[in-house]
Amino acid sequence: MTQGPLPSAPTPRKSREQRDAEQRALRVVQRRVAAIGFFAITVHGVFGCIGLGLVLDNQGRHSDAIAITVMSGVIAAITYAGVRVILQRSLWAPVWIAVAALPTIAALVWLLR
Repeated sequence: MTQGPLPSAPTPRKSREQRDAEQRALRVVQRRVAAIGFFAITVHGVFGCIGLGLVLDNQGRHSDAIAITVMSGVIAAITYAGVRVILQRSLWAPVWIAVAALPTIAALVWLLR
């Protein structure tokens, strides 16, 4: 014999402040998820350009390798700015600027050695 669902205790009504706090928290989570998704997609462009630059350098096309590696820096700057805008943070964050520029700088150092 099956029983129907058990009656649940009535949930207390939430105050306006509680609902507003939940909405703010939800928006923060939504922004973080969007920023992670944007980063995950665009960082492939950064590393793809660096990889292509290394391949071009191995083919003897050094100036093309430098140009495409510099382009990875442009994509990194766009990625950095996009993530900061999505998160609604200030664009000025020296540590994160350095982190965003690090792959391109490392690739340029490798190519210019």
